[in-house]
Formats: sequence, C-alpha cells, structure tokens
Amino acid sequence: MKRIILGLSLVTLFINTSCEKCKSCHYTYTKTTIIQTINGEETTEETLVGYVVDSDNQKLDQECVKSSETPTIENSYNLEKENSTLDDFTVVCVDN
Repeated sequence: MKRIILGLSLVTLFINTSCEKCKSCHYTYTKTTIIQTINGEETTEETLVGYVVDSDNQKLDQECVKSSETPTIENSYNLEKENSTLDDFTVVCVDN
C-alpha cells in the first residue's frame, strides 16, 4: 500500500513539475479616422490588435513556462499599457 501511495505521489509530482502552462496576450486600441467627403466629414473607427515585441523584434504573443513558474508576458503588456498614450489601450491575456 505504501508503494502505491509513493508511486502515485511521484507521478503527481512529476506531472506538476514537468507540464507547461501557457499564456497568450495581445492588446487592442481604437483608431479614429476623419475623412473629408462632399457632404462633410465622416468619422470611422477601427479596432486594431497589436503585440509587444522583444529586443530582437520578435512579437511576444505566447509564453509557456513550467507549472511551478509564473509567466512574465502579462507584465510586459502591462508595462506597455502604462507607457501608452492611448485612452482605450486594453490588454487581453488568456490562459491556454
């Protein structure tokens, strides 16, 4: 009985430390464009999606870490939000 409990404990420990958890992030903001027409001005709004880039200009859209670690991708996006001058800058992160 002790062997079964020890075996299950080791398997559970192995699964918890070797499995990865992933997090995907992006940000959205609205771009407003005013177009001059014959009838006056028309305003169009477009919601755009963007990604933070690292020092190598690779987009940071997903990060996978071992289950015992904490993902840092959300911190990068929140830092980008703090430095943004956009009013409707929204960070969207999803656990995968």
